[in-house]
Amino acid sequence: MRAFFIGELLVFRDPAVSNHIGETIQIAIIVWLLICSVLLQAVPCYSKSSPICSYDQLLKDFAPLSATVSEVSEYSLILDKGKVNGVNARDLFKIYGKGDPVLDPDNREIIGYIKKPLATIRVTQSEDSKSICEVVTTQGPLSVGQPATRYSDMAAAFVTGSDFRFANELRQDLEHAFPDLVWLDPSDVPSDVLDPQSMKTLGIVLLFALEQDGLKVYGPDSALLHEYPVSRTKGAERQKYSTDTFEEVDYVEHRYDTGDRKFKTHLKSFDLGKARLVGRLPESAIQVDILDLNGDNELEIVYLLPSGLYVGHYGSPGELASLRFCGPGRLVGFSAVKTHGWIVLNALLDGAGMRSMLLSYQDFTLSLIEDDINLWLGFVDRDGDGLKESLLGQSFDADVMFGAKVYLMEPSHGGLKYRHRIVSPKNFSVIRSSWSDLNGNGNPELCTIDYSGKLCVYEMERLLWSSSNRVSPQLPEGSFPKWFISADVDGNGLPELLFPGVPGEESTLAGDWLMLLGWEDGKYILKSIMQPVEASICGLVAVQDQLITGIARPAQKLDGKGESFLYSLGRFGVSHHIAE
Repeated sequence: MRAFFIGELLVFRDPAVSNHIGETIQIAIIVWLLICSVLLQAVPCYSKSSPICSYDQLLKDFAPLSATVSEVSEYSLILDKGKVNGVNARDLFKIYGKGDPVLDPDNREIIGYIKKPLATIRVTQSEDSKSICEVVTTQGPLSVGQPATRYSDMAAAFVTGSDFRFANELRQDLEHAFPDLVWLDPSDVPSDVLDPQSMKTLGIVLLFALEQDGLKVYGPDSALLHEYPVSRTKGAERQKYSTDTFEEVDYVEHRYDTGDRKFKTHLKSFDLGKARLVGRLPESAIQVDILDLNGDNELEIVYLLPSGLYVGHYGSPGELASLRFCGPGRLVGFSAVKTHGWIVLNALLDGAGMRSMLLSYQDFTLSLIEDDINLWLGFVDRDGDGLKESLLGQSFDADVMFGAKVYLMEPSHGGLKYRHRIVSPKNFSVIRSSWSDLNGNGNPELCTIDYSGKLCVYEMERLLWSSSNRVSPQLPEGSFPKWFISADVDGNGLPELLFPGVPGEESTLAGDWLMLLGWEDGKYILKSIMQPVEASICGLVAVQDQLITGIARPAQKLDGKGESFLYSLGRFGVSHHIAE
């Protein structure tokens, strides 16, 4: 906003009158400037550090949403989702039919079918619990009961008509935020593509165009679907965008920066220097966990070393159960479930696949039930009740390590059984994910570290939030065992997620940070709650009201094995949401 000032508005011959009028004008100008300042702060689209003022709305508008065809007529098609589910007029859905069968790798039985895209439809009228749609394109017959997904498997492109220095960064984050879209390479899309024939020739269904007056999104026939205002940063070294849901974090002061407004959080931090040493291992551990493994009301410590897996009583020396590992491959992590004695162990054959194992622990004995399983395996708490009741198996991918197929499994003493395939985000990885009701709305969110290393939060298949920086190295650079625990750290009745990570790409400090994801003042917040350690965090567990962390220090000599330490970081308000 510009303010224009005129030096001599009026000239009076009477000095007294002149002084009085001058003072009145000065006061009026000051009041006017104050009003403008207040209005600028009140307008939600104003931000000194953010060109896109409603990015959270963009996430909601284009988030994937599942629906089902409930009625098909000669002129229209009706979906079973409407306004109450977030469906808007002009939304685009992809309808799927039954494709090739998915076979059980062991007995070759059909356990499901690949979804085959059949048609693109557009919502013409969104009612409370249903949506009336028209067919845009179709490749097969449509019928009642077919699944549909909003903004999925559609060709999308990003163009800019101006020299915005943040355009490339915005394009990358759009591709990251909406992985279900098929993004065209920028070099294949001319900047003047905005006409129906050009979009049709290139096969573009959605066009995200960054223009002088905002980000505009066009659909088929160049129809404008949505537009989002843009304001530009002045005086900054580089232009950068942020959003209402993406928080910029200062990890030194533990503050969150949204433009020129800073506020401190109320979440507790931990000091490793004041922690109490409660255990030691003679090697650098890959992973450590503490839980009542076999249901005898006694805690066991389970730890994974390069040499194998070990189980013993927690807090007292005694007999150890062990499973020695003799290759090929390398151990990368394990997952255990409380009371039932089941343990799954992930072993990686670099570049080739998995040789994971299912084990059972009872009476100080580890029994190998099944091995050479070509899946990533992990017990997870899918309903957020604190119990890891679900065993998931995920296919292997040589490029990014985690494949697209995820199965619900059932452990038994006869081996693993496949139940059915489940829906998961494209960047999902079973050993880097957790379910927890962080915002207290009764629906557990899926929190996962995606393949690029960013932390993402989904609810009902919708992406709600994503970290602006990486919290883990990009796959497949390593750093596979990233686990979460859910605990009410600040005692406010809502759980927070704690996990080892790094606070973004700009950190030059070696080692892991203890990170926290929580919900405060209607927003997701991400912060470090402990100064970094020049080592790796190999374990994180809530035992009663104590937070215990394992610190694995590497060997100081080439022929050494390193060592690991268990520290109690102190008491905190733990709720029943703790994932044990």
